[in-house]
Amino acid sequence: MKKAVNIWHYISVYLAGLTALIALFAPVDPVQKCLLASITILFLHFLEEFGYPGGFPLMGMKFMMNSDEMDSSKWDVNNLSSMFGNWGFLFLLYVLPLIFPNVRFLTLSAMMFLFAEVIMHLILFPVKLKTFYNAGQITGVLGLGFVGCYYFTTVFNPAMFVWYDYVLAVIWFVAVFMFCFRSKLYWNLGKKKGYELTDVTAYGASFKK
Repeated sequence: MKKAVNIWHYISVYLAGLTALIALFAPVDPVQKCLLASITILFLHFLEEFGYPGGFPLMGMKFMMNSDEMDSSKWDVNNLSSMFGNWGFLFLLYVLPLIFPNVRFLTLSAMMFLFAEVIMHLILFPVKLKTFYNAGQITGVLGLGFVGCYYFTTVFNPAMFVWYDYVLAVIWFVAVFMFCFRSKLYWNLGKKKGYELTDVTAYGASFKK
């Protein structure tokens, strides 16, 4: 089990392939296809952030925690907390709308968050970190951005939603983010031994100590 957790970002590639097959061959409607496409790309996004080229944990420390600590063993993050946060976020934000398609704000929340990813990887991370590339940028901007644009220009039907659906959508993805990445459970998982980050995951493949 521990070995599987420590390669969760590589397992994500296989889950991306499985999800893509479901999207291509299962009898699903256009909204469900957009959700499945988002899930597929998110699994690949996890590989880019944590597998190869990796380095998202260091970005998180600098951008979200305002920390210059470079010793990853001192960070309250590891493969267990990373898997919990990212897979948990994917399930709550993107799988639940598939399970409960009649809860309108869930789908809206998932699709709106795609643009939050684009803003973070295209604008916020580069400006704050003063780098051209950041871990997750390709899948985040090109992949998730494409799905978001396709949904809102081709699939989205505003007549299906009322004003409070938009409010609930924002509240939901903020609440999910806080639970998955800021809760006591997340921080406690990050302190457990045996799930240490590799240098590639923590700093990125091109990082030189």
